[in-house]
Amino acid sequence: MTTARLPRLLACALALAACTAHAATPRLWKATHAVEGHGTTTLYVLAATPAGLPAEFDAYYTRAVLPALRASATLAVEGVGDGEEGPATPGCDLHQLDEQGIAMLNDARQRILTLTLQADMARRDALDVKALAKAPDLDTQAQSWARLIEMSDEFTLLQFARVQAASLASAAPDHKQGANVAEALVRARPDIPVHDIDYRTGMMHAYCAAGPRRTMMLLDVVDSAPPSATATARLTRDFDALLRGRAPSDGSPLTRLAPLDAGLVCARNRDWIARMGKVADGRAHFYVVPVRNLFAARHDDADCGGLLDELEQAGFTVAAVK
Repeated sequence: MTTARLPRLLACALALAACTAHAATPRLWKATHAVEGHGTTTLYVLAATPAGLPAEFDAYYTRAVLPALRASATLAVEGVGDGEEGPATPGCDLHQLDEQGIAMLNDARQRILTLTLQADMARRDALDVKALAKAPDLDTQAQSWARLIEMSDEFTLLQFARVQAASLASAAPDHKQGANVAEALVRARPDIPVHDIDYRTGMMHAYCAAGPRRTMMLLDVVDSAPPSATATARLTRDFDALLRGRAPSDGSPLTRLAPLDAGLVCARNRDWIARMGKVADGRAHFYVVPVRNLFAARHDDADCGGLLDELEQAGFTVAAVK
């Protein structure tokens, strides 16, 4: 090999590396809609998981996701709690649960208590001596948690379990990101308004409408906390499979709640489309949504297209951000 050929070979190698780096499966879509007198409105829609997978913070995140966020005027994520008032929604009707749903609810209360005590211990481990001395003793705190969990309704229990799971995950030794993608994006743009993607009662409505075994969602939160290295690797593969239009592995955390899709996917998508379709201010807006909501759910009681197809039907031009 001659010395003269080395620069050419190096250039080829760099080009190949660049192509490989850009080969990440797109998980961000750009939906545009031109309205006379208002210009073109852009909605960026990012598929995400609640786990904060390392793969969600890859080169694509830096190259595609962050620039789109920087171009946006607002950010919408789950769980902010400031959503506008939606249609009046009563709480969940306990009588809608079947025998298995009630059994899962009772099991969930016990397991959420265990999860809470584990998270509480992790929080105590992080306290200094003075703060620990002021903390309630373990037995008193455990009794307080048990009363709270026993008195909580289903949806409050779900929200509480998610908080405890996140607390426990953040205390794990191998927890690197410290947040999921939605939380990281909120921190990345402290200068823009952050809103809830749901109506104020939207997520509760979706949960309550998820069917007689909706309480399996409570158990799913417990089963997913904290994720092991093996579970993270599997979830990463399944996340990529969904983005590529393929079915995840059997029993995947991304599909085990499929029986609840009528509420968690279809009902929420209808609410989101109704609100997204009204955005016509000529600016860019960024939405972080669960990956399952982007694709069609047609099985059991669920029958709806994914959010991307529904945006197209609402008059938006939708394209993946490469």
